[in-house]
Amino acid sequence: MLVESGVDAVKVLPLANRLGVTRGSFYWHFKNRDALLAKLLDAWETTNTRAIVEAVATPGTLVDKYIALSRLWLGWSDFDPDLDVAVRNWGRRDPAVLERLKAADECRVAAFVEMIAPEGHGQPMTLHRARNMYYMQMGWYELGVDVSMEARVESVSAYFEIFLGRPPTATERDAIVARIALSSAPRP
Repeated sequence: MLVESGVDAVKVLPLANRLGVTRGSFYWHFKNRDALLAKLLDAWETTNTRAIVEAVATPGTLVDKYIALSRLWLGWSDFDPDLDVAVRNWGRRDPAVLERLKAADECRVAAFVEMIAPEGHGQPMTLHRARNMYYMQMGWYELGVDVSMEARVESVSAYFEIFLGRPPTATERDAIVARIALSSAPRP
């Protein structure tokens, strides 16, 4: 309901009706609406921030990490971009949620910095690349960019150069293309 209609739609009675449960059984799980909203934020952070941090911390080479991140961005992971946008919209109206968003963004950018740092760009440039990479993708979701999956998959190799400051070697490019192509459709 948060994704579909915003935080104002997340109310006990409509949720209970939608789920086909009584209001009383709803309160068995949540003390009140505030407890539900707190759990919703925890779930968002656990799912979306964890997914990003784990993708960029994938064991292996920079290419392995980049492939895991690309697969996340293409929708082949647990990351939920619609939920991220809904929480960002919520944060525009609620200062406490905005603070959680800022903390999550800092955590995510820090993970990107760790991924990029071994490339040797130096601290300021590494931070700028990490922010650019992260903010671009979050903006992509926020704007609801509508590009075919084929075009998105084809651009993965080009984004490697844009974000990391060097083109992938032929071997890296082949690995990126081959491993992204392993999944031609998002997970169910």
